[in-house]
Amino acid sequence: MSAAGALVRELKVLRKGRGVLTIPLDARIGPELRKRSGISAGDHPAEMREKVVAALGMAIAALPDDLGALLRVAFALDPAARLPFYGNRVDLAADRMGRDRRTVRRRVDEGITHLAEVLDDRTAGEDPPSPAAVPRADWYTRELRTFVNLDLPVPEAFEIRRVVAERDGLRTLDLAFTVTASPDRPGIDLFSGGRLLGTRQQAADRTGFALELPVTLAKGDEHVFVVRFRAEAGAGVKPHYVCVPKQRCDRFDLRVRFATGRIPPEIWLLSGGFQRDLDDPVATGEPAEPDSTGEVHAEFGGLMPGLTYGFRWSEG
Repeated sequence: MSAAGALVRELKVLRKGRGVLTIPLDARIGPELRKRSGISAGDHPAEMREKVVAALGMAIAALPDDLGALLRVAFALDPAARLPFYGNRVDLAADRMGRDRRTVRRRVDEGITHLAEVLDDRTAGEDPPSPAAVPRADWYTRELRTFVNLDLPVPEAFEIRRVVAERDGLRTLDLAFTVTASPDRPGIDLFSGGRLLGTRQQAADRTGFALELPVTLAKGDEHVFVVRFRAEAGAGVKPHYVCVPKQRCDRFDLRVRFATGRIPPEIWLLSGGFQRDLDDPVATGEPAEPDSTGEVHAEFGGLMPGLTYGFRWSEG
């Protein structure tokens, strides 16, 4: 059997039950999918899930939008489709499409064939990555609480993050944030939980920073730190605030407060979308209503690495 054929078979096994959320996931991941996902022998379950989700997400992004949306439901990558059985997700897709179950199943099979070809093509001729070649996360986020205030002369965001060490001897954390700020004034203040070692410009609007912890953490230890991000005075703020986790993030709690008298006509909740959709004028999300103080609130659990979670709003 060809590698693409083996991938088709393995992907059809993976879509069963809870899809990528199956526990334990290890038994559902075949050898070809392990190779394409960069899974190594020492990976723990959370790392395996992250790598499979990332590999599927990148491959699905190369497919037509209609097939991509269907496959995200089939594998439970779509947060709204985290149902216990594949048949439940087929029913959900059938309702969304206005089609019968047989048609949906046939379309999913078609999509899986295309998905297998993309996965196979991207790694054609490559050897399985060695454990040393696959970066392991040193820590993950157990809880992230963020408060965004747009009702200020200079918009600010407070972030309270609880992290868990994934190895012994952890003393520094590498993080990043995106905000409209000048490179020489990155707009970050550490309030508690360590010392800011320095910042570096990763992109025009993305700043990386290193945080030195007050104590060295052992594997399993927790630590909480608090930071404030500020936009540059007089600079425009993009009409969204999202978290795009690079690694495991168990919980994200977000509150956004809009300026009094300047609440956007439309606000949308984003839960597991793609980053490219943030600048797409057509893509929206689930409508969200602010309370009497102009604040919107959302909680997210089991965030998928590389996808967006937060709010987007209209301008004007």
